Amino acid sequence: MESEYVSELTYPASIRDVALEIANKSGSVINETNFSMISTSKIRKPEGYTFRQAIGLIAQFEAGYARFSRTNQLEIMQLIDPKFAVSPAEYFQKGLTKNELMYKIGGISCTVPVQSENSSEQVTYTAGSNTGPQIVLENKVMTQDLLDNIYQKIKDINFYPFTLNWRGNPALETGDWLMLTDRDGTPFKTPNLSYTLTFKGGLTTSSSANTNSSAQTVSAYSPPLNQIIKEINSRVDAAGKNSVYDGTEEPPYPKEGDIWFKKNGPDDEIWVYTKLVDGTYDWVLQTSTRLTDDIQEKIDNSVPSDEIVKTINLSQEMDGKEWLKITGAKIWLTDQTKIDDAIIQDAMIGSLSASKINAGTLNAATIDVINLNAKSLSAGTISGRNLSINLDTGAVQFQKGYIAGADNLIRFDLNNSLFQSFSSGGSGFKVQYGRFTFYDVNQTEIGFVQPWAYQDNPGIYLKGAKNLNLEGDTVSIQLGTTTYGTNRIIMFGRTTMVNQAEIFGKLTVGGDLSVIGSKNAAHVTRDGLRLTPAYETAESYLGDIGTAETGEDCTVVIPIEEHFSDVINTDYEYQVFLQIYGEGSICVLSRDKTSFTVQSSVPNLPFAWEIKGKRRGYEDDRLILTDMKFEEIKKLEERNILEEEE
Repeated sequence: MESEYVSELTYPASIRDVALEIANKSGSVINETNFSMISTSKIRKPEGYTFRQAIGLIAQFEAGYARFSRTNQLEIMQLIDPKFAVSPAEYFQKGLTKNELMYKIGGISCTVPVQSENSSEQVTYTAGSNTGPQIVLENKVMTQDLLDNIYQKIKDINFYPFTLNWRGNPALETGDWLMLTDRDGTPFKTPNLSYTLTFKGGLTTSSSANTNSSAQTVSAYSPPLNQIIKEINSRVDAAGKNSVYDGTEEPPYPKEGDIWFKKNGPDDEIWVYTKLVDGTYDWVLQTSTRLTDDIQEKIDNSVPSDEIVKTINLSQEMDGKEWLKITGAKIWLTDQTKIDDAIIQDAMIGSLSASKINAGTLNAATIDVINLNAKSLSAGTISGRNLSINLDTGAVQFQKGYIAGADNLIRFDLNNSLFQSFSSGGSGFKVQYGRFTFYDVNQTEIGFVQPWAYQDNPGIYLKGAKNLNLEGDTVSIQLGTTTYGTNRIIMFGRTTMVNQAEIFGKLTVGGDLSVIGSKNAAHVTRDGLRLTPAYETAESYLGDIGTAETGEDCTVVIPIEEHFSDVINTDYEYQVFLQIYGEGSICVLSRDKTSFTVQSSVPNLPFAWEIKGKRRGYEDDRLILTDMKFEEIKKLEERNILEEEE
């Protein structure tokens, strides 16, 4: 696994395909069921890694770890809760050290090299909060979307860091959750992240989950309006009277009857804010996915499954092999029973289904088949007038008829070149003659997808009757009739506003451009990219700046540059501002449509001038009232608040 991994796949490639190639090239046997669950998200080509490091990247994307199982199969695993409890009687003296500060992941980050046309730079992606414990990943093919997916898988993991020296159990695995009991007798669950077994005349074991825990000391200020909006947006119960919370942090300012869905290690708990006997209020646990102590004790003291049958009879030898012999005149096995391999010397079978026969030879000369009901036919060709099935190649050819479900919601009609799928409510789609058409519950067409009609400009044509919503991961674009009005294009995330939209190249806006935030120009400086905001006035003004010098007669005429005079309207009053560079005074003597005259108190006085005139076509605009409503601003603010809470 320490040899260099050189991929031969075509990229971008799916994570699952990369994992399979790593296993094949390294000669590793995989757990096929486990590998079939690996994500199919696309990644760039990983370069400069060994096989061990490359499979580590795969485990990283799956928010887990890579291992070879006890059967020497390569697997990608996550934390598993086997409901395993370690009794304090199994601890060595002073064997348990518990950190009372719970570890909960605050955020994760990954710095990735990005190659541009002219240079290579480092880009840091982040997910989650910037407070609390942070995880820093090393992964040269990481993207923001993949990092967000990893964070969603691990954000609720919480546990108390610990170190335990105890008697051990070979059946336990690294990555299993353990139920431990601290000095106060309080049970708690924590993951077995490090597991070392040592045998020196007796078995000793060290289990641990060592992390750097930290208390969150930074809190974000929330203005009164935001607090009101947060209160309005809080979840309520079915009766509409109490709040419902989730997460690991205790909810602030609860009231009687509020419900808290709390994540405690691998378990989920439900707490209700209740009035106690002494008149005080506190959170009271109602139920949990954690096994109760009596059920856990029964499991721990039960007979292992592989020992149950051995308690019936002792094993005996037959044909030179050791067999388990069960003696009985009559034995009745009810329900389903499976025998992997058996020798039945003589038997009478009450009912035999041919679907259960999948090996050996049946002599058809001695069998009269009236009705054939076979689960598996392994060779040959089944053919008819309009149907042919080749059992050797797998080729199936239909020429007429249709395939439909019992309720006809899904139908494949060969006669009409039609495929359709509808919900029980009536909405769905049809595919016919190269056109993908969508319908609502009233069977009214609401949109379609088809090839673009112009041959010289091929493409795909998507149309919605009133609205078209395009969504990728957590970002969507609404076209047409949107939640903010008609004839609009709206871009936002599934639960938060779009963090950033980038356009490379020219951007032309044919109508008005409204910005709720700032309008900036970006400049490269010695310590990073700096932004300069636009200078804006209450009216639509354009400006020009220049320098000049008065003559011997203490005057000078400054012509208004032709192109600038095309964009401002000098029929309206414009303003001139002066700044002298010398001894003396200066003033604007006159202004006309094509020039203005400046006079100084002394000859040959240098100065700078600035002219501001009203933009042509917008001369009467002043603090124009837009058609954007307060409710729209409120929606934007609420989405921004949700974004801050993520």
